[in-house]
Amino acid sequence: MRIVLILIVAAWGIIALLTFATTSSKSLDAKLTAAYLLAWPVLAIALFLNEPVPLWLAVPTLFGFLPWFLAGPHLYAIVRDPSRSRPDEIIGIPRGYWKWGGIGSILLGLAFDGFV
Repeated sequence: MRIVLILIVAAWGIIALLTFATTSSKSLDAKLTAAYLLAWPVLAIALFLNEPVPLWLAVPTLFGFLPWFLAGPHLYAIVRDPSRSRPDEIIGIPRGYWKWGGIGSILLGLAFDGFV
């Protein structure tokens, strides 16, 4: 099972790096999306390996899975049709959602830290 997990992570890493390399001539939105595809799992694994992690840091990282999950289809769409990229969005999600979602998830983590 360990070899299967290592192969999955290695395949993901190679594909993410190739995706990041192929977006070098694309829009800023494509570059940010490819960087998020590459960086979020690295952050999640780093936090997992450094347990115990405070909940104010773990909860936003956990919620970061949702945009990561949607980043692949968004990247595919904006690479095929660059006009689908909007300046007020990051990875296809409006900046306000990022800001308030980040603040809310940190506060939720702080609340969990206080109760647990």
